[in-house]
Amino acid sequence: MAHIAFFNFPAVGHVNPTLGVVEELVKRGHRVTCTATEFFVPAIKAAGATPIVYESPFGEFYRSPYNDEMMAGEGLRCLDEAIALHQQVSGYYGDDRPDVVVHDFMAWGARFYASEHELPAVRLFPSYGVSETFNIAAKYPWSAPDDPRILEMIERITALLPTFGLPGDMGAFVTDVAETGVIFLPREFHYEGDTFDDRFVFAGPSIKDRSTFQGSWKPKSAERPVLLISLGTASTGWPEFFSLALQAFGDSHRDVVMALGDHIDPADLGDVPANFEIRRHVPQLDVLRHADVFLTHAGMNSTMESLYHGVPMVAVPQMNEQRANALRVEELGLGRHLPREEVTAESLRASVDAVAADAAVAERVRAMKEALRAVDGPAVAADAVERRIVANG
Repeated sequence: MAHIAFFNFPAVGHVNPTLGVVEELVKRGHRVTCTATEFFVPAIKAAGATPIVYESPFGEFYRSPYNDEMMAGEGLRCLDEAIALHQQVSGYYGDDRPDVVVHDFMAWGARFYASEHELPAVRLFPSYGVSETFNIAAKYPWSAPDDPRILEMIERITALLPTFGLPGDMGAFVTDVAETGVIFLPREFHYEGDTFDDRFVFAGPSIKDRSTFQGSWKPKSAERPVLLISLGTASTGWPEFFSLALQAFGDSHRDVVMALGDHIDPADLGDVPANFEIRRHVPQLDVLRHADVFLTHAGMNSTMESLYHGVPMVAVPQMNEQRANALRVEELGLGRHLPREEVTAESLRASVDAVAADAAVAERVRAMKEALRAVDGPAVAADAVERRIVANG
């Protein structure tokens, strides 16, 4: 069997979609290694792979807030991350080279390593794929092109790329299309999905039980509807949102599960209504099995997990990528986009009630759930990895 090396990007939304694929490849008898910061080691071990632990310049990126300070110059930090990943992991592998490198599209260090050693690669997209005709960053830019930190990154990477046998062209590097790409979305949800050719497989969300390292959850009552509220693992430190949610849904007919993230102290919220369960983090998959609406930041993982469980959304995005997801949710009639500047206790309550009562939304969400569950995402992705190994001889 093959030695398959996963190179991850150290964020929950990037690692979680890979876990089901890793587990599937391990079940097929392959030896799988996965780069990871210390936080993700339990998840990787639970999937049956060997974690390759490294120190990331992003630090505890999985819990970093989405604010201007943290997001500024992200491209420069991505380059520092790539260099650190390549340096540390190259030393680990030595002569034990993998048969294939499977890497997150933001794990540039994997591309350095694969090119340097002339190894076949598979590129993973936990969000939208990149082709010759489509790039979500062009539709919703992440940063200003004249940001000095972006200009510095371009200068540094242009000089670095040839040392790994790659053309010294930053534009070509970023827009390069992989021979094999795995997109963890259904084609039906992806913007311009029908323009992607057979180099890409649409695996959809790769859902894996996470109870072994996240715990489990059960509803207090089978009769009352459940509302899940979360702004994601990297919540922005927007305490007013959670206070407004308490006002909107306190003592209502719903049981509310609210995840605060690491930047809000539950004690700062004051008195908590009896129908609320508040935690820093919740086992999201368990809660979604019982929820009838998800009030979410519209991160791609959360969006896919919600649709996989047939739960309509009210999306309150915090950054451009999430805004793209929220707009797509509304465009496809799977929920409602509520811009941050329009959030009040009244608008939260009205939006959730409207989505919960909308039969047309319920039908479209049901159809999307069926489409997602008709595809064995981990198996589809694992097949693509194995085909890449075979094609390389």
